[in-house]
Amino acid sequence: MDQALATCLAFPSEGALNDDAAYDQAIQTHLLKLTKLLKEPPVPLGQYGGQLLELTDPEYNSLSYLAVLHSLLLPNLLGPREFILDKLVKFLLGFDPRQIRYAGSHLLEILSAVCNGSLLPPSVAVEVVSAAILKIDPSGSMFTSTHLQLVKLAYTTNVIEPAMKVVEKNIVFYPGMANWKRPTTLCDMTLSPSVYIHKETGFTGQVRTATVLEYDLLSGMMFCSKREWNKAHAAFERIVTFPTREGGCSKIMAEAYKKWVLVSLLSKGRAIPPPAYTGPAAAKAYQTLGKPYREVASLFETTNAEELRSEVEKSSQIWQDDQNVGLVKEVLSAYQEWQIKNLQNVFSKISITEIRQQTKSAQTGTNLNSDDDIEALVQNMIISNSLKGVLEKNDDGTVFLTFLPASAVLTEAEYAQELTKTAIQLKTLEPVFKATNERLGTSREYIKHLIKEQKRAADKNELDPTMGFESHVDDEDLMGGVTSTA
Repeated sequence: MDQALATCLAFPSEGALNDDAAYDQAIQTHLLKLTKLLKEPPVPLGQYGGQLLELTDPEYNSLSYLAVLHSLLLPNLLGPREFILDKLVKFLLGFDPRQIRYAGSHLLEILSAVCNGSLLPPSVAVEVVSAAILKIDPSGSMFTSTHLQLVKLAYTTNVIEPAMKVVEKNIVFYPGMANWKRPTTLCDMTLSPSVYIHKETGFTGQVRTATVLEYDLLSGMMFCSKREWNKAHAAFERIVTFPTREGGCSKIMAEAYKKWVLVSLLSKGRAIPPPAYTGPAAAKAYQTLGKPYREVASLFETTNAEELRSEVEKSSQIWQDDQNVGLVKEVLSAYQEWQIKNLQNVFSKISITEIRQQTKSAQTGTNLNSDDDIEALVQNMIISNSLKGVLEKNDDGTVFLTFLPASAVLTEAEYAQELTKTAIQLKTLEPVFKATNERLGTSREYIKHLIKEQKRAADKNELDPTMGFESHVDDEDLMGGVTSTA
């Protein structure tokens, strides 16, 4: 026991914390000792493992703590369940991300076990896994296999809120991207997450196309559950425009397209065509598979509420089969709201009575029964921030809606706060930007393009040989060899 404790407490040592090379050497030595200790313990670990967890610090002795915790949890739990799981939660919330870079595979196995729902209640599991992902990569820009496990657990158990801090991050990198090379020292805290989070470092399992598509689909559905329609629209659009080798359309892409059409009505108030970079084969398939949804979208932009309601009722079995009943109901509910918002294209001020006369509910196909109903609807829209406006009452009792500009002028304090927030975001994205530039600069396609532009510049005596890269680069995906479908 004393020997095991001494080994666990041996790292970090004095003098190894500030210099990356010394830190790396010390941690490699520590890992060898830990491996030997856990492989042939002098006493069964189940007997003294709990004591080691009590005497070590999950934040300061993270590697040792993880090694012991992993041995007690997997493949079967050894020791008092409540005690060990309490230590597990403390570790996932407090580990040192610098140390843990050297034990990615052990951490991945523990996170997978937590996401499977066999160790912790969903409310706790989603919280600690989300926290762990962002401790490993504060920028949230690197996708891993744990991301999909997390959103599956969050969505199926309806514990969505704790996972949103991960889901709302913008993914920039994916495992298996080209030009990856192992860094000299994993402990370098200036490294881009794409460098130290990799299958080779153990932080992620296999990530396939279906993994990414399913993650975006579940993310979009989570945004829908929170009625964050713009974010849901962006998530579904990533699937709709996803490049494929064969240039086809998978089942999940067709499913996302149907949701994307409905959500475009909720977020934009109108039907929009797929982006120009959507694969032609996929776009053709969407035209056939999404016909009932495009019919609803076309009617949504008209003033014929009764026909919209009738069309929705006629295709009720389709919505049910596609599991889109909830979204279709949201579309019907939003129809009159968008009619009201569109009035600001004509009026700066309009009475509640006129609003009732000029708009209809798609849920009933008729005007609302009273001005009070319209006033309540408008008030709720203002409160939910979906409508910029104020309600005013004249001396004769007539209530008017005055539309306000979409963006208000910020105060000096608010402007300073926004600048500070932006500066912090830019600082966080600095390693991401650096890694992206490095990948682009070493890609075969970019070098070939650069040589071509240099020759063109020499012939034409141009000053900037890199101008026009976006318009002249070969039609091939720069991020991993996937041929574009556009």
